[in-house]
Amino acid sequence: MRATNSSTSADRVRRGHCGLRRAVCCALSLSAAFSAHAQRSLPLMRDGEHLYAEVLLQDSIPARAMLESGIAFPLIDSALVWSHPDLFRLEKLDSAVRFRMAVGANYAARYKLAPGLSVSGSRSLCDTYVVDMGGRKGDLLWPLNRFTTDSAATPGIFGLDIARGRLELLAEEELPGEGGGWTAWDMTRDERSGMYCLQSSLAFVNDRGRRVAEPAELVVDLGNAMLLALFAYKPEVKKFVSRSRIQELEGRTSAGKRLPVIRPAEVIFMDAYTFRGQPVLLLENRMRLPGHGFLGIRFFERFRVIFDFRRSRLRIAEPLSAADTRAAGPDCSRTVPGSPDATRFLCVKSR
Repeated sequence: MRATNSSTSADRVRRGHCGLRRAVCCALSLSAAFSAHAQRSLPLMRDGEHLYAEVLLQDSIPARAMLESGIAFPLIDSALVWSHPDLFRLEKLDSAVRFRMAVGANYAARYKLAPGLSVSGSRSLCDTYVVDMGGRKGDLLWPLNRFTTDSAATPGIFGLDIARGRLELLAEEELPGEGGGWTAWDMTRDERSGMYCLQSSLAFVNDRGRRVAEPAELVVDLGNAMLLALFAYKPEVKKFVSRSRIQELEGRTSAGKRLPVIRPAEVIFMDAYTFRGQPVLLLENRMRLPGHGFLGIRFFERFRVIFDFRRSRLRIAEPLSAADTRAAGPDCSRTVPGSPDATRFLCVKSR
């Protein structure tokens, strides 16, 4: 009887140890799972009307990345690269490559990194150019359209919720199904630049109620701090703006750079999304870019969106709930008023 009790006690101890090991393994697995999830969900911050994420470069270097999608290549700050020479394999260029930004600083690169730069679970599909960013834009300009979110050598899938300050790195199985509050729109990829354009209709309504509309091809651009920037140097765009009969105003940055703008009473995209009272930037410097203009974060901040660069699809959530609407600002439904903050960096006056 005692032997039986002794054996039973030993069995209980062994079962207890096994249970403890299983619990520890389960806890470690859950910890790893949560850690992996945390790497695929990045908090965003707003600074100077641009979006930034705190990221890990090469799986080890904390850095600050500005979200982009309107440039042809990733750009990385030279100070960061030179301070970690063992982690980056530099290639010297035969001659300097220059990057002309739509608004703001222009950059010149004499070195580049081969494809494969790692950014918090996302990996570069193309060369990354090393430039002196001077601390103005952070450590990296991160064009989402030039990265993948898994091991496949194809463009990535990114979910963006600016109102909640989250960037999600998504896998194909995480895409929402048809319906479910999401509307999908086709994008086209420009082979030369690698940028993606939204095929859309664009309409302006002036203060007297005159409405003009045209088909438009708009470059998806998270680096554009405004609602819309039009390529006014293109004849068809210039004609469209002229037909709208909206007075051109003069805007200037704090540095004194002239930025002509117009302020339609309404801007309507895709016959579905109406924005009121927001300025539209007119870009007059010629650039070798596709489409008719940049669609900026003043559009994307109003919705939950998924950039499926793999299938060239943009998904936009249905209108925000009442609670989210109060958090994000007044009336964030499909008819969206403009925000006075849209011109915070501009001094606008009549010409």
